[in-house]
Amino acid sequence: MLSILIPTFNFDSVPLVKELHRQCIGCGIEFEILVYDDGSKSAFSKSNSTINTLQNCTFKELPNNIGRSAIRNLLAKNAKYDLLLFVDSGTFPKTPDFIEKYLSIDNKNVKSGGMTHLEHPPKKPYKLRWLYTKKREFRTLCSSNFMIRKEIFISNQFDESLKKYGFEDVLFFDTLLEKKIPIFFFNNPVEHNADDDATTFLKKTEYAMENLYHLIKDNKAKKEGFNITKAYQILKKIRLHKIIAFNFKLIKPLLIMNLKSNYPSLLLFDFYKLGYLCSLKK
Repeated sequence: MLSILIPTFNFDSVPLVKELHRQCIGCGIEFEILVYDDGSKSAFSKSNSTINTLQNCTFKELPNNIGRSAIRNLLAKNAKYDLLLFVDSGTFPKTPDFIEKYLSIDNKNVKSGGMTHLEHPPKKPYKLRWLYTKKREFRTLCSSNFMIRKEIFISNQFDESLKKYGFEDVLFFDTLLEKKIPIFFFNNPVEHNADDDATTFLKKTEYAMENLYHLIKDNKAKKEGFNITKAYQILKKIRLHKIIAFNFKLIKPLLIMNLKSNYPSLLLFDFYKLGYLCSLKK
């Protein structure tokens, strides 16, 4: 009936798997939980290997990193049930009836419960990631928490040309919507554990902007889809993107100082993303 698919990288996935396993047992359903480590060769390997001792659960370490898109496609390919539930490591179900809520909505082919933040904010340098989840990700479609029919997923897989972090989920959901496949969004979130410090999150953000740059160049990204995409296109059209790039490089140390603090500004974070995007070249 249900295949729960968890891509992980350098993370202890045992608590998440145990909670999902407990909920599935409580629902009395046929299920499997597949956890694939994307070649991280991490210190959590020994702990994660205990997942194989749980009923209907499999932990597998890939010998090499294949990327965020490819590992999701591989998990779906190896799933044996028709319903696929993707949940990321680094998240945790907000409620003890997380699985039950998904199963109660049986007339939707694609559904997403969203993501939320931890109740108590962390201190610097972890504040930026927590604040971004709280203010920006609570009502967005994300690959960290969604359910889809396997036949639909196999026909609309993640774009494996995107190897790094960022925008692989945006492109995936946009493809579904372009094909008139409705996505049902409802309140059934996972909590993000805000484990990325500001330096790590900014590096991931740069990867995301590099992905977006190539998506725009290859005409895979909707020009009207995001404010940053629209702003970038306008700046290029009026030839101001080089000025933005110059100013970004000039004040980048000051931006980083703020974003690492206990009071990071999301407005400055937006400028960081736009400035980095404008500074990218072929």
